[in-house]
Amino acid sequence: MDVPSDNAALQAHYRQRLSSLKLEQRAVIQRRIRHRIFLALCFALVLFFGLRSSGRATWLAAVPLLAFVASLPAYLGLQTELIRIQSLLVFHDTNLARADGTRTQSGHTGDEFHSPEHLYDRDLNVLGPDSLFGLLATVRTGIGQRGLARILLDPTEPQQILERQRCIQELAPLTTLREQIALLGSSRFQDVSATAFDSWLDEPSPQFHPAISWALVAISITVISLLLAGLTHFATWSTVFTILAGAFTLQGIVFLTVRARTLPILSASRVANQMQLFTDGVALLEQQHLTSPRLQQLQQALREPTPAISALRRIQNQFNVVEQLTREYSAILSLLFSIGTHAAIAIANWKRHHAASLKQWMTAWAEFEALCAIANYAFEHPEDVYSTLLPQQQPGQLRATALGHPLIPAQSCIRNDVALDADTRFYLISGSNMAGKSTLLRAIGLNAVLAFAGAPVRATSLSLTPLNIGASLALTDSLAESKSKFLAEVQRLHAILTLSKHCPTLFLIDELFSGTNSHDRVIAAQAVLRDLLHNHAIGALSTHDLALTPLASPQNHGVNVHMASPDPEDPLAFDFLLKPGVNPSSNALAIIRMMNIEA
Repeated sequence: MDVPSDNAALQAHYRQRLSSLKLEQRAVIQRRIRHRIFLALCFALVLFFGLRSSGRATWLAAVPLLAFVASLPAYLGLQTELIRIQSLLVFHDTNLARADGTRTQSGHTGDEFHSPEHLYDRDLNVLGPDSLFGLLATVRTGIGQRGLARILLDPTEPQQILERQRCIQELAPLTTLREQIALLGSSRFQDVSATAFDSWLDEPSPQFHPAISWALVAISITVISLLLAGLTHFATWSTVFTILAGAFTLQGIVFLTVRARTLPILSASRVANQMQLFTDGVALLEQQHLTSPRLQQLQQALREPTPAISALRRIQNQFNVVEQLTREYSAILSLLFSIGTHAAIAIANWKRHHAASLKQWMTAWAEFEALCAIANYAFEHPEDVYSTLLPQQQPGQLRATALGHPLIPAQSCIRNDVALDADTRFYLISGSNMAGKSTLLRAIGLNAVLAFAGAPVRATSLSLTPLNIGASLALTDSLAESKSKFLAEVQRLHAILTLSKHCPTLFLIDELFSGTNSHDRVIAAQAVLRDLLHNHAIGALSTHDLALTPLASPQNHGVNVHMASPDPEDPLAFDFLLKPGVNPSSNALAIIRMMNIEA
């Protein structure tokens, strides 16, 4: 379908889909009731004719019995259809909750992908509760979560950004595809953990001499042949049992020889339970008719060095065998034919031959699912626009009109224009607490992250050159690391300076050197700013300390801006709009009045 024109159209789309699903659900329930009545009638007729003593009545019981058996698959199909509809109802209820602002976060935080040394993920709320990751992560698998985290956190080449935009624009209207992804797996609670696959692949795969497999096959053939010989009276049972004893003894010796290597393989249920979901996802990706070059490359990655589907289905068959070994009825078969040992050897051989390929297939699926999640974000934010990526050779630049914070609901989001370029290399934003300085810095940073991910941004226009982001906004004391907030800030600023030496950088710094006195702060800030500008970085700094405002001089290509209340009589009535010049107001008396203290 076409992308909705606005949020109202989006909500109408989801409500219409929910309505049609509920109608479909009622129709299936009615058909199921009719099937139940028919099955009950057939069962009653079977009992009626079956309990009668006449031979003719007994034969008549076969008719409803056959009808019962023939109708059972259709009834079970209706049960499966109801499960599908219920899953889609939950899926679109969640979609509608995001669209109307009731529940915008997916529940995924991405905390497992956090790196302490990363230069902006915590500062900009990219990961964690109430984060950009949580807003975007409408993925089905843990593999997809990791793919999304990589897109949001890893440096990106300009060509990749343009390719992602094309992919997202192609995927955004494909609502049916997103439904199919949501329906992957036996239930919506089933998941594919990326770390589970990683640990399984990292475990060394034992090697088994080919003679072991051949010996087990020969023993199994011997056992089957002996049992057939006994049943057909081709040999006496005493002879059969004697030879069987020898065969089972040999089988036991082989089993004890490989037991220590096979048992860990047979206990790898964390992967066995998830491989089917991953296999179904790969099959779904291969079936799509996609035109974007990058999406076609991801599909091609599933065919190299060997077709993923055929290989995955082979290993899935072995995992299914392992799963059946937990059933009581399979114990005898396993004992007779060494089924578990055969499966363990097959799994070990498969992993040894296909581990590298599986990592490649997982990477392809991770990127595809992450792009689908970002495409869903694009579909649900039709008012947002795609950024314009400027040539890498140009000086650092970020120009935006009506830029807003993407985690704030659109209807309450305050927007500002931002222009950082060769003439205005940085903003020095002054203002008091609660004025919106940190929120503006995060809005700039998060929209840059979205732009480099290929996603639409919360603005009416945004053009920027490729930039690496370095932020210092959310640093705290760490007792575990014996590190003060001031030391953490010094180390972060050093990392940002190092980054700016090697690549174009966007710096976002909140309350520069807030842990020291005003005199030392000015000296240190001047040195840091000098080096950043020498390295051709652009960005924004915020401060309470008006002593820093002379740093934003024309010689430094800096501009003083501020955020404050427009009402002199009420300095806490913030409008969160960016204003030119240094903050002229003070809100100390208003804060004292908030505390019910007389000045």
